[in-house]
Amino acid sequence: MKNHTIYQAPIDKLLTLGDCHKITNEYNYIAELGLDTEHIPGLISMAVDQNLNGADSASLEAWGKIHACRALGQLRAEAAIEPLMQLFHELEDSDWVNEEMPKVYGMFGEVAIPRLQAYLADESHGIFPRITAIHSLEEICKQHPETRQKCIAVLTQQLKLFAQNPHELNGFIVASLIELQAVESAAVIKSAFLAQSVPDEITGTWDDVCESLGINSDKIALFTDIKLDEVFQVENISTDDVTQVEDVSKTEEIVANQESQLQDISADDVTQRQKTPVSEETQLEDDITDEVAQVEDVSQTQETSVEKKQSDQITVEEVEKNSVITSEDIQLIEDVTTDVEQLHKVENKTEEQKQSSDINNREIEVNQLKSEVRNQKVNTSVKQQSNKGFGGFATSQGKAKTNKKKKR
Repeated sequence: MKNHTIYQAPIDKLLTLGDCHKITNEYNYIAELGLDTEHIPGLISMAVDQNLNGADSASLEAWGKIHACRALGQLRAEAAIEPLMQLFHELEDSDWVNEEMPKVYGMFGEVAIPRLQAYLADESHGIFPRITAIHSLEEICKQHPETRQKCIAVLTQQLKLFAQNPHELNGFIVASLIELQAVESAAVIKSAFLAQSVPDEITGTWDDVCESLGINSDKIALFTDIKLDEVFQVENISTDDVTQVEDVSKTEEIVANQESQLQDISADDVTQRQKTPVSEETQLEDDITDEVAQVEDVSQTQETSVEKKQSDQITVEEVEKNSVITSEDIQLIEDVTTDVEQLHKVENKTEEQKQSSDINNREIEVNQLKSEVRNQKVNTSVKQQSNKGFGGFATSQGKAKTNKKKKR
């Protein structure tokens, strides 16, 4: 009881009240002890008195700091808001600080919100002191419902930094938002969960949160375009921005699918080009005379096919170029429609390429067979004729073959 001489009446009576569990917050310190605003400086001194930290836990004095804090809360002493915050970190291992200080700040009300916001945002403080600030904001909201929007805004703003916040801190922020039924914060909460920045053991899973808030996860957009390997901060994002980012993600997914389909079509086309049916070889042998007569027409078809291939390549390049989505130029519905139309065109042209490829393969085989027939004719002709007068004919046939080869 040595501290009695330090504090004047009626403040000194706080050192005699004893166990604060027996004297609850409903105890009217102002009426019972005659406390007033003039006693605020003395009450602050007792609340932060480090000498009382070492008081015997079995003594009445050990409870004096708690009673002083409660009295300051009932007086709504704005001057005590910042001094009492030092207890958050000086006595962070004390159960009474974690339990009592949020209730005290709840009594301070709205005037304490900006200071608590600054304390919560200060990364120099440890996890538990910042958690005490979170619980204090939650308690202000409960005791003063008119402050709900401001308290939720502070908690949500801090949660937007989930990528740099300690995960435990994110967990306690989400827990408080659930306690306050902050449905308006669902987009940020969902983003934090998708980034795996919220421990399940504190709040449960995202599905548990949806159940607690009574919301449908599928109807909740992300507050920003979350990349799990590179999360960045976005300040004051609007609802339209959220919807637009989600739509962009969907568009990019559609474009990716289209590109995959184009690659599959190209792969199938290559495979088809490598295949030459045996039945076509048989048919070529049977119809060799007719095919030789149509060689020139096939050559023209080949040139047309080459032009089509070049045109198709340009078209594919244009499709890939047009499918690039930038953050500055998003044309969601129009781009999707255009890409789908382009895909149909590519599919049609790919079918034409397949047919053209079949013709090319047939032309190659026709030319080979034609060459064999001509060789046979030349050999037969040479054997049947005498050497007289036919040297020029053989030479011209050789030149003709050479010219044909050059043309091919």
